[in-house]
This record gives sequence, C-alpha cells and structure tokens, in this order.
Amino acid sequence: MKNGAGLTESIVHAPTSDNTGYSYRSAMGMIGSAEFCVFYEDFLKLISTNVPDGWTAAIIDTGATLVQSTTAGSLGATGGALIASDGTSEGVAIYLPKAIQLTASQKFFMEVMVQTSTAAETDVRFGLSDLTATSNPEDLWTTTSANLVAFGTLAGSAYPSMLSDKANSGTSEQTQTSLAMSDTTWAKLAIGYDGSNLMGFVNGRLALTWSGAAATVPTGVALAPFIGARTGATAGNVTTYDYVRFVIER
Repeated sequence: MKNGAGLTESIVHAPTSDNTGYSYRSAMGMIGSAEFCVFYEDFLKLISTNVPDGWTAAIIDTGATLVQSTTAGSLGATGGALIASDGTSEGVAIYLPKAIQLTASQKFFMEVMVQTSTAAETDVRFGLSDLTATSNPEDLWTTTSANLVAFGTLAGSAYPSMLSDKANSGTSEQTQTSLAMSDTTWAKLAIGYDGSNLMGFVNGRLALTWSGAAATVPTGVALAPFIGARTGATAGNVTTYDYVRFVIER
C-alpha cells in the first residue's frame, strides 16, 4: 500500500501451544472486520452502578458485590472484575446486548481468563443466554427453559461442565472428569463452536464435546453474552475475571 501499511491476508489467531492446543482460535479474527465480529473486555473500568462500561446490566444478589480489582498481586490482578459474597449461594452476573446469533456452518468462540478462591465450591459460569432480566444471577446458566450455552464450574465440582438448550428441549448438564480448575489459579476457559459441534476447553485443551442433539444447540436466536459467579456452601468465595472475549464468523 502506497504511503502506508498493507496486509496481504487476514490477521488470525493460531494455536499458541502445540498442534492441539487452543484449536478454537485457529483461523479466527483478531480484529473486527467484514469477516469477523470481535469483542474484547479487559475490565479496566467499572462504572459506579457495578455495570462495566458498554455492558447492559448486572444481576446482583444481596450480599454479593462486583468491583474492579485494584490490588496488584492479590487474587484479583489489577483491571479484573472481582465478584465476592459475604454469604452462601449468592452471586453476580453481567451481560451484554442480545447481539450474538449462532449459525450452522459459521464458527464462534468465547474465552475468559478467570480464577476463584475455592474452585469446587463456586459457580464460575459464562456463555450465551436469551434470559437476561431476572432477579437471580444463576438463572442465566441453569434455566433449561431458556435458549443458552453455559460452561464453567458448578458448586460441588472443580471440573467445568456444559449446558446447552434450545426451545426447552429438556437437556441436562454434561459433566467431565478430565480437566479441572485449581484454587487461586488463573485458567483460560472457552466455548468453541465450529458450525456444527459445540465444545468446552480448559487451558486450550478439549474438555468435552456436547453430546446432546443438534436441536439443543441454540442456533438462529438472538443471545446475550454473559459472565457470572456464585458462592456455594462456603461463604466468602472470591472470583475474578481478568478478561472476556468472543469472536464470531460473519
């Protein structure tokens, strides 16, 4: 390009470890373009109402809080979104506008970097849902009557599991026992969709492939990306999201 810089091909993600790691990133866009819609949130600023700038709303239980982490070297690195609670079974969920639609043959991934103080006693959940305005944060990731895809831990297990449902098809949580989260340890969790198969990843490694029927994957409906966390039987658990990003093929 004269008097400037030119790119001869799309800027894409590639696997960052080996030929099997982070496969969901391969050939997906790094920047927004005619081919890819890209979102990245580093939580550098939370506004006073506990809703990050650009997000739609927060659902916050009594006793739970959502703040920007500002203590370097602590459980929450500076710039993270820190979710805490002074009681049991309390949490927070935040969501974006309903602007994502999964479509057969078009790829999508959503990835978060997150850690929690007690992995086996905390819901750490993210994904897509058409259920937004509700009084309970966990409704976004547990209500099978909603159109949703959710991945992450549920209180009682440190192994991330997946739920996918469309049109109240009656699906149940799919579990796995191969890849777990550890206490106070950063993990990269991801949902990958290759246009037909729905998958869950832990630190770039495939943890599970959704075994439900294709009819349970919520294609063709408007969905809101969300993240959330909720304490289980132990009060005072702390969860911090360092970033969230998604890429969808147009």
